[in-house]
Amino acid sequence: MRKELQYILLAHLLLVVFLVYETFDLITLLYDDSFQYALLESELSPTVDRPQLIPKIIHQTYKTTEIPDVWQQGQQSCIDLHPDYQYILWTDEMSREFISEQYPWFLETFDNYKYPIERADAIRYFILYHFGGIYIDLDDGCARKLDPLLTVPAFVRKTIPTGISNDAMGSMPRHPFFAKVIDSLNKYNNNWLVPYITIMYSTGPLFLSVIWKQYKRWGVPDAGVVRILMPQDYSNGEHPFFSISKGSSWHMDDAKFMFLLSKHIVWAVIGGFAVALLFFYMEYLMYSFFISNTFKRWRKGVWNLMRLRSWSHGNNYTRLNPRKQAKYLKTRNRKDSNLPVAINIDLEKNVMEV
Repeated sequence: MRKELQYILLAHLLLVVFLVYETFDLITLLYDDSFQYALLESELSPTVDRPQLIPKIIHQTYKTTEIPDVWQQGQQSCIDLHPDYQYILWTDEMSREFISEQYPWFLETFDNYKYPIERADAIRYFILYHFGGIYIDLDDGCARKLDPLLTVPAFVRKTIPTGISNDAMGSMPRHPFFAKVIDSLNKYNNNWLVPYITIMYSTGPLFLSVIWKQYKRWGVPDAGVVRILMPQDYSNGEHPFFSISKGSSWHMDDAKFMFLLSKHIVWAVIGGFAVALLFFYMEYLMYSFFISNTFKRWRKGVWNLMRLRSWSHGNNYTRLNPRKQAKYLKTRNRKDSNLPVAINIDLEKNVMEV
């Protein structure tokens, strides 16, 4: 096998190892194991009497107290169905004040988030960890009483095709999962250039899904388990907990492009393979050039030029004192007179090279 080919294969191997290491948690999302943590129909029955673990608090967030008309009905439905719950609407001002007072170590990251939705995502994790309760997006209205959801240590909802979402979540105070979530926010605060990916992987559902995979990787005690609210119990079934209105107000043009790709997944896959083939073809052209005689002549010419420049700067000269100089200038013996030899003498520098 040619040396150049060995280098290329080694580079590919190192690249694959690096990519697998960096994206291992994302790769694990391809395996959907959420069903083993699903909330069962028997657990969600309103007639079942079980001890309450999650406090009766409903949290929602918005920029100000002026809620857009499209969400007011959903907001009011949650308030009306739960008169015995404490309701808190977290405005941007309240959220920053809370972080400043209770979690000052996170304030710099909180203030420096590029997109407001990142702050809206982050604050929901902190208030669930600190106070406990149920967080609900404003575009999620309440379709029935949430009391059955209070009987587990924590819950999130399953999203399609894999992973979990952060638009409806519940937790008892100081739950270890949300402790890990808030501790991971600084690490995942990266700019991925594309706004949709940056938001999703810094504070959004993709970030939460990755942390969930990490959290349960080596097993958790019963008190620390996170249960999963399945789609039919979230909004698609006969007796869902939530009703959905228009949302995703933070989506930008790049998000629309992502959704367009998801609707044309076949063409997206074909395009991906085409880009990969083009990449490998460019590598083949590069490899062919490296093993060609043209490259070898060019490399040899560059090497000779570098040696010539090195010689021209006198790097190979050795300074001699007058006594040694006279010794080297003596006439050689007859038996050595026909041997090839080259003597370079610089009289000004008093140096000589043989």
